[in-house]
Amino acid sequence: MRRSIVLLATAVVLALWATPAFAQDDQNCDDFESQAAAQAHLRQDPSDPDQLDRDNDAIACEDHPDYPEGSARDETPVGQDAGGGDDTGGGEDTGGGNGALPFTGPNDTVLPAGAALLAAGGLLVGATRYRARHARR
Repeated sequence: MRRSIVLLATAVVLALWATPAFAQDDQNCDDFESQAAAQAHLRQDPSDPDQLDRDNDAIACEDHPDYPEGSARDETPVGQDAGGGDDTGGGEDTGGGNGALPFTGPNDTVLPAGAALLAAGGLLVGATRYRARHARR
């Protein structure tokens, strides 16, 4: 009985932990036909959950070797338009460089990890109560 509870708890934890890896819409530089398309995607979500800007210079996939020669390029950093102004729509700059605040929220593992801990704790409490009730007989 104890082994099945441990196996069940382990399966629940692994299932909840692996869920975001399959559910997320992860894109990389290979998913775009040009550097300009990747840059447009980065402009839509500057927090960069897809990690298109690995060197953190606000330019997506600038050194990706697989784009066809002569394909569209847009190497204007996110947060600046062609005239050098701010395209974040935020009005005045608040001292953060390009006016956009960095993403500091939770990553994709926080919710499943919390749910797994709650499930494991519930299973542990249930198992000890079950054992305590049946040990008195």
